[in-house]
Amino acid sequence: MMDVKKRLSLIIIVLVNIAFFIKYLERSTPYYIPLAVLYAILYLPLYSCRNAVRSSEWLNKTISLGLILAYFVFSVFLFYKIPQESLNVDRYSVISSFWECFFKAEYVYSAKSHLGNLPGPMPFYFILALPFYLTGELGYFSLCGLLVFALLLYYSRVDSKAQLSGILLLVSSAFYLWEVIARSNLFLNSSLILFSIVFFMASLEWKRQYHILLQGIVIGLLLSTRNVLIIPYIVLFLYSFKNHIYKLLDFIKIGLVAALAFCLTFIPFVLNHFSAFLEVNPFIIQSSFLMPTELSLVCIGITFSSYYFVRKMDDVYFYGGIFLFLCIFVYFLYQCIVHGFQSAFFGSRADISYFILCTPFLLFFLLNEQKGSAEKKNRPDEIA
Repeated sequence: MMDVKKRLSLIIIVLVNIAFFIKYLERSTPYYIPLAVLYAILYLPLYSCRNAVRSSEWLNKTISLGLILAYFVFSVFLFYKIPQESLNVDRYSVISSFWECFFKAEYVYSAKSHLGNLPGPMPFYFILALPFYLTGELGYFSLCGLLVFALLLYYSRVDSKAQLSGILLLVSSAFYLWEVIARSNLFLNSSLILFSIVFFMASLEWKRQYHILLQGIVIGLLLSTRNVLIIPYIVLFLYSFKNHIYKLLDFIKIGLVAALAFCLTFIPFVLNHFSAFLEVNPFIIQSSFLMPTELSLVCIGITFSSYYFVRKMDDVYFYGGIFLFLCIFVYFLYQCIVHGFQSAFFGSRADISYFILCTPFLLFFLLNEQKGSAEKKNRPDEIA
């Protein structure tokens, strides 16, 4: 029987899907609510099928690979039918205008998208996007989210039936279809953070100094994408500290290396533009666009309460997703209070796409069946 945490994770994933289904179907049919309910009814069994599948491991993995390839082909067709220039979403344009300014030796955070928005993400986000910008189609950047998540399931040795169920859940998700069409990459950003957390725990047997150096660099680079993604790392380090996996001094070292890596990502874009950086930077842009800095700090502060809840590694994935969801929900409520629900939700004053950030964590938590014995390898006496 599904426990409370798994049930809550599945409910949140379904609600995020329903939110996208309702918002975008409302524009084309008056029956958007009944259709959203029907969608949820059809979507839910995809998780349960992991227990019903009786096929071999080879067949499960073959079907999973086939689904991924089919989704890639379908997405390429969508890119052809829905050019990125026709979108009323400016994620692709934010990246394009950023690099156009950079190659003109102009200050990148003064660049404006075709909708007039300034670039809010941190520098490493744009560095990751550069190869896809150069191809002329940023939709392939969005598709990497599916690839990274599938690789994470394989790397984590998730059961082949669960892998198939997870791929089915993702490729049939309304939020991920929107992400691909809109050339957004929130699922990819969050999946990379999740992958780094899984890798963090899997690499604890390395020599301590190598582990600290590598993890500090990885964390610093990935935090140089979106600020809010510090939340899962807070949960991870609280769990690690609580279970004596590392000492406080080790966390300080990781934090210093991460801070250095984070700051270094700014240098190519701030060089010769420091005065402009002080006036316009991603910290200012994000705080003005999403919600007041004070409210953001409160959300991050609340995340520290996870110290009392995280008891095993699976809890890191669960509470990482839950606190991301709560943070975005607070942002959504703030926008509803300021602009009203109709304007915030249907009028896009609140960007519901940020809810996608919690989905890789909750989906991975649903699929990852960790046994109690698996926790033994995380004990401090096994760290070299």
